[in-house]
Formats: sequence, structure tokens, C-alpha cells
Amino acid sequence: MKKFKVEKSQKLIDFLAEKLNISKKKAKRLIDTKNVFIDNKRVWIASYKLDKGSIVEVPDTLQQKVDIEIIYEDNFILAVNKPAFLVSDKEKNSVENLLRKKISKNIKAIHRLDKETSGVLLFAKDFYIYERFKDIWNRKYIEKNYYAISHGKALFKEKTINIKIDNKEAISLVKTLKAVDKYSLFLVKPITGKKHQIRIHLSKIGHPIVGDKLYGKKAYSKLEKSVYRHLLHAKSIRLFHPFLKKDIYISSKVADDIKDFAKFYLNFNLK
Repeated sequence: MKKFKVEKSQKLIDFLAEKLNISKKKAKRLIDTKNVFIDNKRVWIASYKLDKGSIVEVPDTLQQKVDIEIIYEDNFILAVNKPAFLVSDKEKNSVENLLRKKISKNIKAIHRLDKETSGVLLFAKDFYIYERFKDIWNRKYIEKNYYAISHGKALFKEKTINIKIDNKEAISLVKTLKAVDKYSLFLVKPITGKKHQIRIHLSKIGHPIVGDKLYGKKAYSKLEKSVYRHLLHAKSIRLFHPFLKKDIYISSKVADDIKDFAKFYLNFNLK
């Protein structure tokens, strides 16, 4: 993290634009990642008023890959290994829009991943194909697996989490792959598909995902501040292909930040 001392009272967005020699638009984008700390406190309000003498910390680098890796494609759908910090669809800089510019204007996201979540993301090549796959999705003819690195040493090998979200049934199957003193690596299979389900469920059982700014713990240590996003990766999807009339399995390479964290802090090699 880079540290700057505030020499005069001013808005956070103005301070970052000046100190980093970037536009206010880029400064706002950095603030929106929720990776800026003021006096050891995470702040994500652009108009936040800084006091003279305060210490502002920002990431040394915040990698945002714009190259979209296609990991599966047939005549009907394609899948990408979504980088963290890109939204799935609907926005100008979304994965969906980037694919529309690169491949076809008819590309449409079949499902979504949170902005900070990396991994397998599926797209249909036209609206008719999208509707067929959404039917498969809604009928839950699909199996998804995620890697999550969480706080705390897990004392269980496998656990079924059945905790309602917004008063609706939500079920996740969790398997412990490795647990050390401070962290645990989980393989999570969501049976239902509620928004933020994995993040909420792991937090509810006392193992919030490392880097989760909404459901996680506050970051005070140098290590935790260096984690720029929640460590959650959509590893694989298995589903019935309604056009090819067979099951297909799509797997993605694990994002480097999760792979490195698992290797150095849990002594576990992820692929």
C-alpha cells in the first residue's frame, strides 16, 4: 500500500487525483473499489472530507485485466474466465459489452457473478438460445463449484448450510480443502442461487471470505489490506446442453491472487 499524509483539508477524490496524477473519474473508480484507507479505516465516499495530518493508503497496483479469455465455445454459447473488477453485464465496461464489441451484438449473459468474483461466466449467442439456457438454469439442471478463502480455521470436513436469505430457501454445500490457524480454503457448491449466497452463508457460520468488504471483517493487518477483493472464484460449471443434448463441463484456471494466497498462507496448490 502507498501512504500519503494529508497536508490540507480537502475531498478524498480531489486528494487522490492530485497525489496520483490521475483524473477525477479514475480517482472515483479507485474509491469505488473500496480499497482506500484513511487512518486505518476503509472509506468509499468520494466526497469524504480529509483532515490535515490524516494518512491515506491506496493500493500499489490494482490489476484490472481487460483481455477476456474464452475458455469454451460452441455454436450456441461461450464461456469466459471472468477477471475480478468487471461487472457481468448491462454496463459499458461489462464483460457482456466487451464480448458484443469483439464477437457479436447479440451476446447475452446467461447468469452473473459479483463484480469482484472471478471465474466461469456463460453467455448465449442470441436471445432464443438465452431463453433455452435460462430455462435450464431456473430448473436447476446445473452444478456450480467455487473456491473460497475465508477467515478462521474450519473444524469441519463437510457442512450443509441451510440459512434463508431474504426469507427464501438458500442451501450451500461446503467442503474444507485446507485449514490452518487463521484461514480456511473451501470448495463450495451452491444448491440454490440467491444473490451473494456463498458470501452470506460463509459469514453466517463464522468464516467470512477474506477481502469481503460487505460481509467480512475489517482489514487492519498489512496482509489483509493487500487483498483488494473478496477471494471467491467460480471454478466450474456442469450443465445439460439443450441443443447438443448432453452434459457439458466447463472449468477455469484459478485467478492468480487466490492461487498465490492459497500457496503462501495455506500451503495448498490450486490450479
